[in-house]
Amino acid sequence: MILTNYLKISVCTREIFEMIKYSLIAFSVLTALQVSAQDQNASNPQLEVIEVTAQRKSESIQDAALPIDAISQDELKKEGVSSSSSLNKVSPAISVVSGGGSNNVYFVRGVGNFAVNAYTDPALAFNVDGVYIGRPSATTGSFLDLLRVEVLKGPQGTLYGRNATAGAVNVIPAKPILGENSGYVTAGIGNFGAWEASGAVNIDLGSDWAARLAAARVKNDGFNDDGTASTDDTAFRGQIYGELSSDVNMRLSIDYSTSNGSGSAPTYLGNYGFPLAGVSDNPNNIPGYNFSPAPDDVASAFSGPYTEAAKAYYASLTTTPAFTDGEPQLPSFIDNSYFGISGEINIATDLGDWVVIPAYRKANLDLNFLGPGFKAALNNENHEQFSLETRLANSIGPVDWILGGFYFDESIDAKLSFNQQSIQSTQVINESKTNSKALFARATYNLSEDFRLVGGLRWSDDEKSIDGVANVLLNLCIRDIEVYPGGPVIPNCQGAPVIPAGLTLEETLAQIDPADLPAGAPGIGTGPVPFGQIPLFPDAPPGLTSNLLFINPTVVDRTRNESEVTYRLAAEYDLADGNLLYASYETGYRSGGFSLTTGREEYEPEYIDAYTIGSKNFLMDGQVKLNLELFYWDYEDQQASHLGLDATGNSALITENIGQSSIQGAEVELMYAMTLETTLRGTFQYLDNKIKQYSYEQLTPDPDVLVVTGCAQTMLEIVENGAVWEVDCSDQEGRNSPKLSVNLGLDHTFEIGDIYGELSLDARYRDDRWVGFDYLPVQRTEAVTTFDAGLELASSDDTWSVNFYVRNITDEEVKSITQTLGGMSNLISTVYEPPRTFGARFNYFFY
Repeated sequence: MILTNYLKISVCTREIFEMIKYSLIAFSVLTALQVSAQDQNASNPQLEVIEVTAQRKSESIQDAALPIDAISQDELKKEGVSSSSSLNKVSPAISVVSGGGSNNVYFVRGVGNFAVNAYTDPALAFNVDGVYIGRPSATTGSFLDLLRVEVLKGPQGTLYGRNATAGAVNVIPAKPILGENSGYVTAGIGNFGAWEASGAVNIDLGSDWAARLAAARVKNDGFNDDGTASTDDTAFRGQIYGELSSDVNMRLSIDYSTSNGSGSAPTYLGNYGFPLAGVSDNPNNIPGYNFSPAPDDVASAFSGPYTEAAKAYYASLTTTPAFTDGEPQLPSFIDNSYFGISGEINIATDLGDWVVIPAYRKANLDLNFLGPGFKAALNNENHEQFSLETRLANSIGPVDWILGGFYFDESIDAKLSFNQQSIQSTQVINESKTNSKALFARATYNLSEDFRLVGGLRWSDDEKSIDGVANVLLNLCIRDIEVYPGGPVIPNCQGAPVIPAGLTLEETLAQIDPADLPAGAPGIGTGPVPFGQIPLFPDAPPGLTSNLLFINPTVVDRTRNESEVTYRLAAEYDLADGNLLYASYETGYRSGGFSLTTGREEYEPEYIDAYTIGSKNFLMDGQVKLNLELFYWDYEDQQASHLGLDATGNSALITENIGQSSIQGAEVELMYAMTLETTLRGTFQYLDNKIKQYSYEQLTPDPDVLVVTGCAQTMLEIVENGAVWEVDCSDQEGRNSPKLSVNLGLDHTFEIGDIYGELSLDARYRDDRWVGFDYLPVQRTEAVTTFDAGLELASSDDTWSVNFYVRNITDEEVKSITQTLGGMSNLISTVYEPPRTFGARFNYFFY
């Protein structure tokens, strides 16, 4: 009862109790085994202990009293974690979704957002070498020459601040080592035309100085049949480290990377159309719409949007509300570059250990992506950020403390254009600025050698501004016909032009044939203008206007400021050597922001409160690791981004506060060194993510047209340009929230003469889950189990090794995100995780 009250889990499910029960049984059995093993000799197998710095100090991961997963340099290579998109292999709690183009979006236990853009903030704090990265697109190239990766689960509002409601990821590169000349080179090949080359060198520059240089090139021809989902990335990092005195050391890091290729691209599954000929029995139907599957050769996984069959299917769809034929999609591409420079200065003073981390980063993005079926989604963005973090740490008597300050200044200008054939939103961000300041403190009071109380506090002040304009072009059909004699009357403007794709309004209008604008070129804000006088049929009356082109500008020039205090309270108790019990309560928030829409120009912060009870245990003299965690998160004012119509009927990406959720569950991590050669690994997570309140308003162009959603909807009012509906998704399961997630693995080492070998087998299970915003039946993906295998052969003198790997051995078709696009007959598209990949990697080490 005490545990239930503390965690506020009033309706804790049977599955959680079962996991707790069996975990406690395992704990009791292993504790007994530990007692019986006390007299065994030191030759017993022992598990590797990873050192982490998640709490701004170096400590064993088993001594870190918080939910954290970490993976070392060797494990990163073995598991194939070479980019942020592979982080789901590090922790079953995290899901990485391709948000389109170069954007990855992150969910931790269902906390996250499907859509991001240049002026919305992620829910997970991504940190590279101690530097917070403001934009999700700017994480490319960060996985070069790594020491380890840490994944912190749950809000990190004290040490990491705002925009860490889901958690934090720390990517930590290898650093220069004094007195050592060493390095490695790696070359690899794989299927889909994949090849890679990378290397690093550590250079001794004298007794007090060292440098480290690293570079990599990764390329493949694309996972899809049409060559999309291709990658061509290059990265470089240079570091220099020096010890200026016994009390002062410094490190300077410079990195540059490029990202090219086609980026991820969707596969078309079908579309939702009006049930003109009656309701079919397709299980994917929703009220007001029938689902029409795409042909098999279009909907097959990894086919892509540019196959001849996919292009023909796309051309067969009716654009809405123009109700005319569509034009071919523009080629997708990525041409991004990133630059960063950062420093770290450590000074030992009488007041404590002082660290200063200044950093500057710049990103230039130029790309086009097609998800979820755009004719084009053109992005041209320039990001600049400067940050400065400083911390002072010391101990006074029984109290260990940290004091710190943080400053972050970000500036973005961008041109964004999202073309849906008969609708285009063209956005110009003259400047989007974020200025954030924070002060934080954390103290650990050692009541005894075994019992500690922890308190943390952070004050954050965020000032944001945006100066931008969105010009929405709407191509509206004004000609109706009967489907068949006596049948329904629907719009039909076949043969009329659609809106050409352009990065700006001027670029778009320049592509329109003057013959299609007999009234002359439109002026911004002048209302409807004729968009072509193309006869619907050869015998149509001369001068018939079949379409009208509307240009509706939305100007947003706003500033907002908000301050927030977040805090952490925790207790830690060492039951015995190697057995830690902890409980914590931590708060977090994600800052509010802006949308380039009418009526929803601003949204407020979201908040999360997290309750955790955990236990970390080394048993059987270090032969077994058993970690347990119970968690309850209260998620309020939940931000969500989605495509929709604003108050004036303009198509827009709208971000708003629409939800409240309760997230609870349990996680068990078990590692067992069975012998000196064989280790078993397993992580089990049960997750109950329940949306308690989740509703928003959506405009449709006609009272007879419903919202394309699997949630309940109620008409609120009929307005001049359509009808306003309330969409209510309350009581749904949270998105990207599988009930059960399991990672299992086995590592076995062996020797053949002078060759050292290691065989690794991994299995990953994820329960069925929602992978789309709208809760459509097609957005529910089935449970899936994937298998990976790796074999490493290495010389006994550690001068060379070769790795053979197979990922997704059974070639499972795993949907990552499934979306709908209203402008193309409610087209449904999905992006898949990579299919089966295999290859070999050769490594040469020199010392």
